[in-house]
Amino acid sequence: PLPFDESYTSTQEGNVLVHRVKVYNPGPDSGKNELEILTRYNREMFDALNFFQSKYNYDVLHGFFLYPAAYIAGMVGKMHGKKVIASVRGNDIGKYVFDPIRMPLVKSAMENADFITSVATSLLDLGDRAITPISDKAKTILNSINFEHLSPKKRPNLPLNGLVIGSMGLFRYKKGMVYLCKALGELKHKYEFTLLLAGDYFKEEDREPHLQYFRENGLEDRVIVTGRIPHQEIADYLQLFDIMVFPSLFSEGCPLSMLEGMAMKKAVIGSTTGAIPEIIRHRENGILVPPASSDDIKSALVELIENPGLRRQLGENAGLRIDELSQEREHDEWLGVYRRVLQHTEVLVTT
Repeated sequence: PLPFDESYTSTQEGNVLVHRVKVYNPGPDSGKNELEILTRYNREMFDALNFFQSKYNYDVLHGFFLYPAAYIAGMVGKMHGKKVIASVRGNDIGKYVFDPIRMPLVKSAMENADFITSVATSLLDLGDRAITPISDKAKTILNSINFEHLSPKKRPNLPLNGLVIGSMGLFRYKKGMVYLCKALGELKHKYEFTLLLAGDYFKEEDREPHLQYFRENGLEDRVIVTGRIPHQEIADYLQLFDIMVFPSLFSEGCPLSMLEGMAMKKAVIGSTTGAIPEIIRHRENGILVPPASSDDIKSALVELIENPGLRRQLGENAGLRIDELSQEREHDEWLGVYRRVLQHTEVLVTT
């Protein structure tokens, strides 16, 4: 084991003192079972945060993701009598609620938290109704985006033909691309289009399933997968789309790629999962479809392909919707959470 005093570094970054800690995390070929690995991993994180709490006496511990961050923060906060905020992001409830090892840790994080935030109300509902009651100490705070990087600087030289339909992000099964491919497979003889996936596969193991989706639906000569895109080039690729589709199946939070596409006034089709139906107002600033329904995606695509005026209208309204979800709005909502948590202490919360 690495001695603790050799496991962390502390650096001053602007006005923030940042501690970076190395904890036990062997590779998949270590020969150790998952329970043994997680026990040591959790213990070392607890020891690290407990050390820093004892040294710096934080008034609030805020864990982003219920596990591991909020689980560890919750225990340390209880040990020291400090306030704890737990933030739900997506997979922490959407995935770990079905994980027999991590499920009790997720529940512990929720029970120990003084307040819980989420990027999607549906995730709070799942936690409140299926894990432990939290409705009296929970709030949804939808993501915002930084508009500064959403001005295209150049046009990528890609072999695009017809309408450009697709999505942006890191692609894996839960993003639902199989249903978009099925829908486009049924439309390929009727319309000229390019399927553009701006981004890359989440892991290398996700590549082959997607290649199979392309093959099975006859899209091999119509699809472009760009690979990972530098953040400063996102707008260059977003400008290429005529229609963006976000057919997520489960464990979705508040997808930034969708917000960025809407900010650039793209016509968007999204599934009714995560925060998507809180952002898209059906037929006002986008089109909502049920998860796992290629037929509904196909119908929405046909309508948008054949009605350029509707695409423009939805795109304009999408831009207005994102204006409502400003960074100032998100800042004020976070400030309100901290003020509520600290209302009975002498700590001053400022902007």
